[in-house]
Amino acid sequence: MFEIILMCILLVVSLLIVIKAADLFVDHIVEIGTALGVSQILLGVTAAAIGTSLPEFGSALIASLGGNADMGVGVVIGSNIWNVAGILGITATVTGLVQADKKSINRDGLMAIVTGVVLLAFMLFGYFTGQLFISGFGSIVMIVFYIYYMRILIKDQEKAQKDKIKKLPNSEEDIIKSKDIEKIDDISNKTLEKRKSIKKKSILFTILGIIGLVIGCQLLITSASSLASTFGIPPAIMGLFTLSIGTSIPELVVTLSSAIKGLHDISMGTVFGSVTFNILIGIGIPALLVAIPIDYLSLYFDAPVMIGVTAGTLLLMKFNGNKLNRFSGIILMIVYVLYAFLRIFVLG
Repeated sequence: MFEIILMCILLVVSLLIVIKAADLFVDHIVEIGTALGVSQILLGVTAAAIGTSLPEFGSALIASLGGNADMGVGVVIGSNIWNVAGILGITATVTGLVQADKKSINRDGLMAIVTGVVLLAFMLFGYFTGQLFISGFGSIVMIVFYIYYMRILIKDQEKAQKDKIKKLPNSEEDIIKSKDIEKIDDISNKTLEKRKSIKKKSILFTILGIIGLVIGCQLLITSASSLASTFGIPPAIMGLFTLSIGTSIPELVVTLSSAIKGLHDISMGTVFGSVTFNILIGIGIPALLVAIPIDYLSLYFDAPVMIGVTAGTLLLMKFNGNKLNRFSGIILMIVYVLYAFLRIFVLG
């Protein structure tokens, strides 16, 4: 009994460490990005999405390396379903509106669906070839795919910056073309000052956030594995719900607070960016290091639900002027509750 209480306390404490570490990381990586002139959409799908996904990635990686690969895959797939149906559902219900621009839906939303299909394809390939695990080749494709996605984001950012400069009167581009040495020096000084404004403490806190995530995730997996074993809970179920929701709290906080502040691009970017990162990196890197087993229910139920929920959310937004209203949010929450009920009590 004492051991159970101790593991429960450890689970709660580790969750708090993970949440605080993720919060620390996100706050300061966004501060650094802003100082460098990175757009809101790019911050959402990169800094915020990756930062808030680190708990899931860390948990999945440590679970896989520790021999609990079923739990690791469960964390990733469960987190993605929760991110889209749960987090966007709660955010839309609470705020009454979550909006995204057309580019975010067409690029980031579509990428989230495509990565889900890629994962399902490699799971099906492994299952029908009798390997029963995601191959190293599959993991390499996932990682390369993510690098390609980052390249697209960087190119879009560069284009947006150039368009912004062209719209400004007496723009920096015109000054540079004029070869006015004094004004060019002034631009260089301003750029230097902007970069100097990135305080050393922001970099330090970003590193501390990463360290905190590693420690917190290790404690999280240890306590969760112990409790799952004690109560006879299958590792996949523990990963799909308890850990996936727990490690996704940073996404919920960032998405909800961003939407309340009207920073919808960060909200949507965080969710769609997290889905893409969780699959391509959260499964891709562990699969490169160890064999990731393919669970029958994850293949035929969880992964298709993940893809379906993401696609359904995008359709809801498409037919509603690229936004989710309160009614849409309630629909998404009902979908998640229905999924959880079927997965736990019907399918097991």
